[in-house]
Parts: sequence; C-alpha cells; structure tokens
Amino acid sequence: MSLSINLAPIALDSVASAETRPPKVIEFTTHIGHLDTFLAGSRLLDELKLLNRQKIDADTRIQTLELYRKITLEIGHDLEEVYGNAAVPMPEEAKNHATLAEAIWLETGYGYKRALLDLKQKLINFQEDKQHSLVIFRIIEALKNEALVNYLCYTVPSDTLWSDLHKVYFHALQLGIEDAEVNEHIWSPNNKTIHLVYIQTLLMNLANPQRLSKANIRKMSHYVGSLAKFAELRGMGLIEKPMGVFLIELDSNKPPVPYLKNRNAPSVETDILLVTVEVARHIHQQLKFIQKSKTQSNEPLPATALEVVDEELLKHLIKYFGVTTTRTFARQEKKQAAELAIGLEAASILFRSNKRAKEEIRSYWEIMNTSPDGYALKTTHLTDLKVEVGELVSIKESEYSPWVLGYVVWLITKVQHIEAGIKLIAPSAKSVSIKSPSNTITYNALLLPSMKALNQPISILTECGYLQEDSAVEMKEGIKKSKLKIKQLVERSACFDRFEYSLITDDLS
Repeated sequence: MSLSINLAPIALDSVASAETRPPKVIEFTTHIGHLDTFLAGSRLLDELKLLNRQKIDADTRIQTLELYRKITLEIGHDLEEVYGNAAVPMPEEAKNHATLAEAIWLETGYGYKRALLDLKQKLINFQEDKQHSLVIFRIIEALKNEALVNYLCYTVPSDTLWSDLHKVYFHALQLGIEDAEVNEHIWSPNNKTIHLVYIQTLLMNLANPQRLSKANIRKMSHYVGSLAKFAELRGMGLIEKPMGVFLIELDSNKPPVPYLKNRNAPSVETDILLVTVEVARHIHQQLKFIQKSKTQSNEPLPATALEVVDEELLKHLIKYFGVTTTRTFARQEKKQAAELAIGLEAASILFRSNKRAKEEIRSYWEIMNTSPDGYALKTTHLTDLKVEVGELVSIKESEYSPWVLGYVVWLITKVQHIEAGIKLIAPSAKSVSIKSPSNTITYNALLLPSMKALNQPISILTECGYLQEDSAVEMKEGIKKSKLKIKQLVERSACFDRFEYSLITDDLS
C-alpha cells in the first residue's frame, strides 16, 4: 500500500545531530518546562526540526517523540492562552504565539509521519499493529491541534492538512486498525481510537468555528471529545434522510461537505459518509436539561454534570449537525465603501448624537456583497481595529444613509485583510441608559423598534449577562426616566443580550 504524505525533507548535510537518548531528552524537557512559554516553545521547535530532518530508525523516533509529548501539550496549551484570547486582528505577540504553536504541531505531525513511512519499510515487526495504531493516532492528533490553531486565528486549515488527514485514516482502514485502542495517560480521556480522533477533527470543522467566538471555539475543542462517539462513519449506500449526512472524499484535500451540497458523483471505493444525527440528538437532550435546570432555581446544575453549559453554543451545534443549512436570501455582489463603529458603547454614542458621532473613531470597510439580512465586508485598515464574532456593529453605507445596527456572525483573517459577515438586527435604535434596582452601576443600552413584517417586537439590547428574564430595570432616555419589565430573551451573542420588554411606568422623572 503506497502512502504519499507531506514530510519535512531529510537534511543529509546537517552537522548537528538530534538528541535521542531518553535521559537527555527527559532532562531537556524538564529544563524548558521552567522557561518562559515562548522561549520554551522555540527551543522545543528547534529540537523537533532537527529530529525530523535526520535519518533515525522508527523505534527510536517514536520513543523520542513520545518523550516530547507531555511538554508539547503543556506548551501548546500555554501558547493558546495568549492567541486564543486575543481580539482580531491579533497583536504581534499573539500572532507570534500562534505561529509558534502551529509550527510545533506541524513538526510533531512530520515526526510521526516519518515514523509511519519507516514502519512500512520494516521487514519484520512483531509490534506492527500496535505501533501503526499509535503513530497514525498521533498524526491525526497533531493535525487536529494544528487545525485548532487555525480556527482560533480565524484562518482556514490548509489543503495539505486535509489531504494528509484523509490519507492516514484511509491507511488505518486498509490495515484494519481504526478501532484499536491507544493507551492514553495525558489529557485525552476521550481519544481512545484512530476512529474517534478522526471524527473529532471532522466535527470541529463542521461546527463552523468561523461563526463562533474564540471562547466558544475553545469550549468546542474540549466538548467535541464527548460527541465523537455519537457520530457514525460508514461506507456509501442508500441514504434515506440526507439531513445530518456529510460526504468525505478520502482521496481529496477538502473537509467534509453536506451530502445535499455535493456536486460530484460519490465513489464507492474512496468516499465515506459521516452521520451526525445522533450527535445533534444528544446535544438537544443536553440543551433541554440545561433549560429545565435553569427553571428550577432550587436545583442548580451540578458542576460536573455537563462539559458545556452554554445554551447558544449548543443551539449553534444543533443547527450545523442536525440540519443542512441553506441561504434564506441570495447574495448580490456590491463594491462600495462603508463605515463601521464597533461595540455597544460606540453604538450608544452614534444613536444619541449625530454631532458626537462625527467625533467617534470609526473603521473603514469595503462591501463585498449584500443580502436583505446582512453584509459581507472586508478591510485592510487593521491599525487600532479590534473585532470578534458576536460583536455589535453600527454600519453606514454612505454619507447620507442612516446608521443601521447589526453584529458580526463570522470572521476570516487573511494576510493583508480581514473579512466579516454582518447580520442586521434593526434599521435604527434609541440610545438609553439602564440601572438594575440591585445594582448602582449605570449601563448603556439600545431600544430597538418593532418590525411587524418580521414579527419582531420591541426589544432592548444590553451587555451580555447584565439583565435577566422576568426582572425590572430603570431606564433613562435624556431626562425622562421609566421602569421596564424585562421579558423573554430574544437573542444572545458573545457580546450582547437582546430581550423583549414592556413598559411598567412611563415617566418617573
């Protein structure tokens, strides 16, 4: 069975030699464990590069990589704490940490891929299945972690990553070892088999991470471990209900695609199906449990009952794992400049005073296309810009058009520019301030008009987590004071909440 995968080239003229003696490797990993994270990661990367570019027998290479694994996971986690919490566009420090993390996982994958090819050439190997299982498992694990770095930077995993991922999984299928258990002792209670870690990598992509906040991408990266067992990988055959079914072309360099959107004739030999219906059903049961527990205030959620207690994330996952989404509206290309003001504070100023709006710092974008419910934008003006998925934005197409309200639903970062998808919320807003009776701090808020055509009632938009359903709040609009009844939560993002409300007292001033 031939196997062509991406590898680091062997450097035959290298003067330095990689350290492979176990006591020395352990001494090295212990030493860098006490260094600054970036320095430790850089030292580790240098050693991995040296190891991957030299001819070493497969057993020694695997042993050395396994000795590096614990410190690799620790450094990867610590690097993620920097770039995984940074706004977009990321500052230089966060970019450097992300670049280093990606390189470490790339080199880790190179090492195990080199070991896999070396194992294939061994004439006699009494531990063949065991070693092949471990090495293929580690390759997929490294590719999964490399892809996670991409998702947290809102970049797209490379075609090479997908090609290698599918090839090594296909190789495991040919060897019949996809369900062989790999002994794990470090941070991976759910990564038992090649089959499961491969599914995790697929599910992470199908969760549409470019539509998630960084916090939820990180939550999803942990949560996916408990979801993989509910997914099913199977060969081509009769498909009764295509919802929640995705096509994987094992001879391609592409991620899985919804079966309904596939334009090519499937191949029985190299294509398989991923079925996520049970994944969506499990998430839905978990969501119902959370919602039920919230209504029973005398029975709070047990701390260990759920891996993820984020309703919006669970709803998002049900949407993408349970139903193949389609566009409600067609997009139309449109090349036009637009101004954006990002955040609730900026929106409060804009909708309060046109004069003050001119003094507000705004960013300048280009409209790529539009639809009745939103925009796709891009900008090369990255200085002083900070934006994240779920962020409230005010957008203005021209000097004479009004400001309208929306929020960021997806982000993609490129080398020289950022692209963003904006979903519109309201054509106008009133800027007010609010204060909870139990809180002395006053917060900015926006009153949004009703839209009968969309069956959308009047609503109030505030910072995420400040207001609760079935509560009262004092509101001030100019010199006028009122009291509002906060009703049902209409919408929640990573940055704001939007509630229906009714007027209790019209004027307290």
